[in-house]
Amino acid sequence: MKDLIGILVVLSCVVDFGENYLNNMWHVALYQNDTLYSAFETKIPAGTYTSAVENIFWDTNDVKYRFIVDTFATITLNGQEIGKTSNMFTRYSFDIKDYLMNDKNKKNLLNVTIDSAVKVAESTYNNHAKNYIVYPKCVPDAYNGECHVNHIRKMQASFSWDWGPAIPSSGIWRDVEIIPIIDVHVMDYTLDVYQVNNKDWKVNVTVLLELAPNSPSNPISSTLQITLENLNTTITKSEIFIFNNGDKRRIISTTLDVPKRAVFRWWPNGFGQQHLYNLMINVDTEHTHIKKIKRIGFRTVELVQEPLENGLSFYFRINGVPIFAKGSNVIPIHIAPEKSTNYIYLKNLLWSAKEAHMNMLRVWGGGVYESEKFYDIADALGIMIWQDFMFACAMYPTTSDFLDSVREEVVQNVWRLKSHTSVVLWAGNNENEAALYGNWYGTGKDQVYRDDYIKLYVNVIKPEVERLDKTRPFVVSSPSNGQWADDNGWIGTDPYSSFYGDIHYYNYINDGWNINNYPRPRFSSEYGIQSLPSIHTFESVTKIPIEDLSKDSKFIKHRQHLPDGNILMEMMIEKNFNIPTSSNSYQDFENYIYLSQINQAQSVKVQTESYRQARSSFNDIGEGFTMGALYWQLNDVWQAPTWSSIDIDGRWKILHNYAKNFFAPIIISPRLLPTNDLTIFIISDELTPRLNCTVQINVHKIYMENNPKLITQFYRNISVPANAAYELTTIKLNDILEIDACGGSFNEAKKKCIVELILENSSGDIIAPPNYVYPTSPKNMILPSDCNVIASVGYARGNTTGGYQIEIESSCTLLFVWLDLPGYIVGRFSENGFHILRGSKTIHFDNSPFYINIQAFTRKLNIITLGDIYSTTQRSPIICIGCLD
Repeated sequence: MKDLIGILVVLSCVVDFGENYLNNMWHVALYQNDTLYSAFETKIPAGTYTSAVENIFWDTNDVKYRFIVDTFATITLNGQEIGKTSNMFTRYSFDIKDYLMNDKNKKNLLNVTIDSAVKVAESTYNNHAKNYIVYPKCVPDAYNGECHVNHIRKMQASFSWDWGPAIPSSGIWRDVEIIPIIDVHVMDYTLDVYQVNNKDWKVNVTVLLELAPNSPSNPISSTLQITLENLNTTITKSEIFIFNNGDKRRIISTTLDVPKRAVFRWWPNGFGQQHLYNLMINVDTEHTHIKKIKRIGFRTVELVQEPLENGLSFYFRINGVPIFAKGSNVIPIHIAPEKSTNYIYLKNLLWSAKEAHMNMLRVWGGGVYESEKFYDIADALGIMIWQDFMFACAMYPTTSDFLDSVREEVVQNVWRLKSHTSVVLWAGNNENEAALYGNWYGTGKDQVYRDDYIKLYVNVIKPEVERLDKTRPFVVSSPSNGQWADDNGWIGTDPYSSFYGDIHYYNYINDGWNINNYPRPRFSSEYGIQSLPSIHTFESVTKIPIEDLSKDSKFIKHRQHLPDGNILMEMMIEKNFNIPTSSNSYQDFENYIYLSQINQAQSVKVQTESYRQARSSFNDIGEGFTMGALYWQLNDVWQAPTWSSIDIDGRWKILHNYAKNFFAPIIISPRLLPTNDLTIFIISDELTPRLNCTVQINVHKIYMENNPKLITQFYRNISVPANAAYELTTIKLNDILEIDACGGSFNEAKKKCIVELILENSSGDIIAPPNYVYPTSPKNMILPSDCNVIASVGYARGNTTGGYQIEIESSCTLLFVWLDLPGYIVGRFSENGFHILRGSKTIHFDNSPFYINIQAFTRKLNIITLGDIYSTTQRSPIICIGCLD
């Protein structure tokens, strides 16, 4: 189905998403008229036919019309109203049998009249404001958005957010069903998987049946059978239920006992395999046979909030194992909700998360409850899902109609999503407690807003979730103090406390590369800074001359929705880099994009490693024992400055390449204090210790050509503890820089050398990504002016699926090497954004299943380094090994 925006794109009434910089043009059509009229001829045939498929609609005792609308619609069939809709997140079902015409000379006409969500939101706000205002009145001016989305149950970000445009779409956004019912129909089903006393498993299946009003059988006898298939055998349970003819809906349930030894556990990514089993659900009556199949996993989940010396813990325990949550936040998959089910895009996005060693994604509360495909893929890849309910950064009304609508929304979405093994937590909202606590909208002194908060999240959502799902934890808000807030009145505490629950932490003022600028919370569920996407991403959409693009262009200013965001981005970049300028505005913009991505990647890397370092220890005031790091944000919905690590075209930014390293199962990580004390940590997520390991601390001169590394120290016979952070040693930075070798003074030495950390196992294999200590900001480093760099491309050795290898040889240090390709060349480099400290490095490019010939690949490959953007020297062309003459 298409919503209104999709229809307008097809009809060329507006340009496609991203193809102009005045996004106001995209949504003005949505409120110029009050309504949109759509008429459809139903596929229900009229008249008398011999086909059983066609006749079934007339031979049945009831016909249901079921669909999901964004958001406000009135539905008529053959001129008679059959129902209305008002909640984007709720499936509506209407009886239509009595409105159908069984006349072969007439057509059944279904009419859907959709009201403007912008106008309905405004009207609802005005009505409520007669009593009191539900804040905020509007989004910030920088958003270029619409107002009052918190008054309606629609994707909150559709009226604009700081990472995306205002696309307040309207339409039928998920599949329409026309359901003939002879006697019963499965309207919905759900299941719970749980373990009893760490012994056998229970699979409880609950089915919601819709009964036809005039069933041919009275009473109706129905058999519910559930069957679990595994590699060795099948386990089956059947139960018979009797219904009276007058019943309209019935819920039936049965429980399957599964011996512990009959199945393997499902584990998060990095901790074991994701074993999934087919569960078949059959509902049979005399006239009906309905079969459903669901893939399920067996695992336990606990949110552990136990007393510590100061505060409470906050971490996930899966199958009895403490898990450090590593991952990101997911914003809506597409700004047009009906486009969010593209399987290839979803698979690539979540596979990218898995490749970066992520084990958790947070589905953020300003978007939508994602499609079944999204959660199915998460189940298969071992990506745990932190699931917000769709309330974000606002106060909300608590009228009886609104609360009733929310209650049904919660019931339907918990029923749907709790069947997914990947879902491990429900959260009531995003930052709404923080908005109250921080008085974001001037509501701090008004008790009515605190009362409304408790009515909605504590009195409606929380009990519904806990009634429907007893196998997962629920937190009222994110960030929050977790259990401590529950025990102390829900609000009024500091939701950003490092001693309880989770925090969101953003700092756009201090140096993001300084590890001492970050807190040590129990769990960080949001943090990050912005960068710009690739120049190729902009080139694919903008219709303005590409040479007119710059960091100060009208296009970039309009796309930046974070208030003062471009100023803040430039300020953060300048803390560590000089921004080069020239007469070539295109080159300057490309260099600025490159620096923005390095700055984002290194800042998020440092913050993440700070959290991982703190997983097993506390500081002097009891902060620490950090057990989660979910950076903001994974994906994009348009071409703009945002916090994403993957842009809208699926292209990895430098950040996502770095995430592959800082989320690795084992890392070696530095912490440089203002006193020049350097502490080295080894952090492992592995469940078994590593013995007889070796740490190398190497100092590299970066200012001269052909200089060997200086091996400063070895630490041998190291035992790396399992599932913990280990503080190896603390040394003085000036001691390891070897002042005589790097420079005449410590300040001089910091400009001329960097430190490399290597962790090897007992066989001498490197078991953690190399890590680095920058003694000073890169803008202060003395880089060689001219390097002899030779790059060559050849076929990947031993690669049977295609792909190339790129070998880069350099006579001097190359920092932040970025391999760049235009967007039409699909594939992924094994590393990117890396350093070459001496000698050479080989990188692999995997383009399977796509093909590009080696000549074209070599011509289009571009190599950028930090030194290049400050140099006017032309580099030698890349050599193509094996190319035809």
